[in-house]
Amino acid sequence: MKEKIMAIELPTPFPVGNVNVYLIPGKKLTLVDCGPKTPEAWSVFQEKLRDSGISANDIEQIIFTHYHPDHVGLYAYFASPPPVLASKEEIPYLSQDPRYFLHRNQFYESFYSKSGMPAEASQLEEYKLKRYLDYSAVVHPDKTIKEGKEIPGLTGWMMIKTPGHSPDHLSLFHEESGIMVGGDFLLQRVSSNALIEPPEPGETVRPRPLLQYRESLRKAAALPIKRILPGHGNDITNCRELIGERLEEQNSRAEVLRSFLVKKMTAYELSRQLFPRVYKKEPGLTLSETVGHLDLLEAEGKVRIEQIQDVLYYRKAE
Repeated sequence: MKEKIMAIELPTPFPVGNVNVYLIPGKKLTLVDCGPKTPEAWSVFQEKLRDSGISANDIEQIIFTHYHPDHVGLYAYFASPPPVLASKEEIPYLSQDPRYFLHRNQFYESFYSKSGMPAEASQLEEYKLKRYLDYSAVVHPDKTIKEGKEIPGLTGWMMIKTPGHSPDHLSLFHEESGIMVGGDFLLQRVSSNALIEPPEPGETVRPRPLLQYRESLRKAAALPIKRILPGHGNDITNCRELIGERLEEQNSRAEVLRSFLVKKMTAYELSRQLFPRVYKKEPGLTLSETVGHLDLLEAEGKVRIEQIQDVLYYRKAE
């Protein structure tokens, strides 16, 4: 690549810390991700642009790696937003389709109940989700991009589907340089959570995000990636090595969970044992992490599930 990608680090109000967004030069100056909807992030964003001799009005198109507010929200501050390119999977999330979010809320209410989560914890999660969306923006994409096709305005760049952390997650890959702009697909200092999400409207079986994420990791390991520009933290150059570590960490955590199963237990009971210090503060996040690894054990035939009065219990497989 003749021109350099510009990384901009923006503050967020979330425990994950600062978020990285990227300006990619090309036929069209493209912004990948935005940051959260806060005055502080917008101020820093404008300052960093000015330091490089450009303004928000110079940005010709935007692509979001996924719908989470720390990657989308700042879009709301653009007076004249540039066109947004998105995969079809992103559209219900980015547009905050009311029908989808009703479906989403109903799913979580049922999921938390079946997992054995107490009512006060599920109410906390409902409140946190509403507050979380306050930092986001409603986005109606202008053009759809497809996996394996060159991205309009970005010669040599392709979209790669990398679901797991979120069901709509995508990454941008430039094969000639070996650079991937990866959002939260792979982070250097922490593992990306494979968050439980509802099934698509009309579907009855929920996705297994950790299994999806493991497939995405293996897909990336087969690509000639030299450097990943992540959504948080430093660039990643040991891509295949780190992917191997993440897969092994998932296997190890699953075995720890399995060791807890000396009797039948709910997913919420298991999350309390796996995350004794944080499960009260982050009941939804810790439950999601726990269920993801239980999905892995179930796929490997190492646990079985029994439903008793609308609550799911896990046992070791015989």
